Order: sequence, then structure tokens, then C-alpha cells
Amino acid sequence: MRYLNLCLIIVSLVAVTACQDNTAQHTWEHDKAGLLTATFSKDGQYALISTINKPARLIDVASNKVLHQWQHTDSNEGIIHTAMSADNKLAVTAQENSLALWEIPSGKITGYWDFPSITDIVLDKTGRHALIGLDNHKAYYFDIYYGKILHTFEHEDSINTVALSGNGELAITGDLAGHVKLWQLPDGQLTQQWQHNFKIYKVALSDDGQYAMSNASLGKTRLWNTQTGTMLSQLPMRYMTVSAATFSPDSQSLLTGRPNQRIDIWDVKTGELKRTWYPTRKNFWQADASAIIALAYSADGKSFFSERSNGVAQKWLIDINK
Repeated sequence: MRYLNLCLIIVSLVAVTACQDNTAQHTWEHDKAGLLTATFSKDGQYALISTINKPARLIDVASNKVLHQWQHTDSNEGIIHTAMSADNKLAVTAQENSLALWEIPSGKITGYWDFPSITDIVLDKTGRHALIGLDNHKAYYFDIYYGKILHTFEHEDSINTVALSGNGELAITGDLAGHVKLWQLPDGQLTQQWQHNFKIYKVALSDDGQYAMSNASLGKTRLWNTQTGTMLSQLPMRYMTVSAATFSPDSQSLLTGRPNQRIDIWDVKTGELKRTWYPTRKNFWQADASAIIALAYSADGKSFFSERSNGVAQKWLIDINK
């Protein structure tokens, strides 16, 4: 009976895989050794990746050509966080205690700052401001042009994840104690806050600022109305860690990636699962520990880009009817 059950499980897995069209439009190998972190530009034109003891690399996705290599300390201990402005003009790279600003077209460094124990970072649309999460229970809304902190967002525990809305009006922060806080910009006032039972692993905001997502590690993923603070939906997965997330350009869908390589697209208002993708493994029977670490919609919203921690990037067509 034990062997029969095992056979049934294997057949079921094969059947599920067969029902999904897992053929990517394009596949690129960025680094065989695997990645520490990765970020796509807003339109998926660029990928900014980093590996252990190597400079960060800015890659033109379509041609798979390395445009620039960036390193901002002599120790070169590894870039652990990256971000790009939505207009594709500026990028930031962060080591544990330092932050550097780069011009994307020229590759030149234009700024360098020391910050204590950086845990996450994101740039606004033009790269004028950065939201920097820190281990010291704070996040800074930082004016890059003048090099000064505009607002300090306080938490009860170390901040693990941060995000900005595309319209520049909201910031969201999540900490290891399960707290999620929504902040009004530019005055820096706390406007909403929510609580999960486990540490917050990922937060996201829609471009128009209407919707927020919060995910607790091995816990719930919830979608919120930022104006009223009410929960719109809760994704129907009991133990779901989101390793990458982004809202669609029209703010109606949410794209999520997981540590098991699964990619899902959800209806924001209802939490309904629209479609799932499983990137094809080189060997079906061999375990693959790589996670989805970056996602981005294409400029027209008809496809999306994914990056796995094993250094493989792919472009997928969005067809929720399959």
C-alpha cells in the first residue's frame, strides 16, 4: 500500500505539471554560482544582480549583456540589496553598512553613505528618494539629492521589508514581530497598521497607492485597502512565504513568487488564484532549492520577468485562460 500511495503521488505531480504550460518565452542564465539578490527595473529592461565576493552586475535583459559592474567598498563582502528607479536612470547597491548610488546610463557612482545594518531598500520613481529598512527598528525616508533623512519610521522590532507606491504618496514597512505600518508621504505620518502572527517577510504597494500586500513568513498573505485599512482578501494558502511580489500596472492583479519556485497571479479584490507557473527543472527527479527572488511586469503588462536564486531569468506570457 505504501508503494501504491507513492506511485499515486508521483502520478499526481506529473499530471499537475502537465496541466500547466511552463514554457517560458525566453530564458537567460545570469550566473551559474547562484545569486545573493536580484532586482528588475520597473519595465523589466534591466536586471541588477549580485553574488558572493563579486561586484554587482547590471544586465540588459534582452541581450543578456553586462552593462556595468559595481562595487563600493574595498572589502567586497557582497551586495546584499539592490534597487532601481522606475525611470531607469538611477540604481542603488547596499552592503550591510553602506549604500551607493549609480547612474544607469553611464555607470558612474554619484553618491555614497554609511547606514547601520541595512535590511532592505527601495527607490522612488525618479530615484530622488530612498526608503531604507534597518536592523535598529527604524526605516529612513532619505532624500538622495540633498543627502539627508526626511522621515524616520519607528517599529517595535527589526524592519525586514519595505516598499513605496508608484505615485510617491505612501510607504510601507514590515518587521520581525509581525507589525505592518503604512506611512503617508511627504509628511511621514502613520496612516494604517496591521498585525500578523509571524514575522513579516514581504510587503508591496500598488502604483496608484490603493492597495497593499503583507506576507508573514510561513503564514498568511493579505491584501488591504490603504484608504480604509480594511482587508480586501486573504490568499487561500495556509503556509505561504512570498519571496517576491509586484502589483500589475493596472493594480488589479498581484504577482507572487515563492521559495519553491512557484509563481502565482491573484485577483487583488477577491484573492482568487488566476494562474500558476512552475519554472521547468533541468532534472524533474532532482531537488532544486532555488527560489523566485525578483519579479517584474513588462511595460505593456502582457508578460512578466522572473529571476531565481540559481541565476536563471525568464520571461513569461500572461494568459490566465490556460
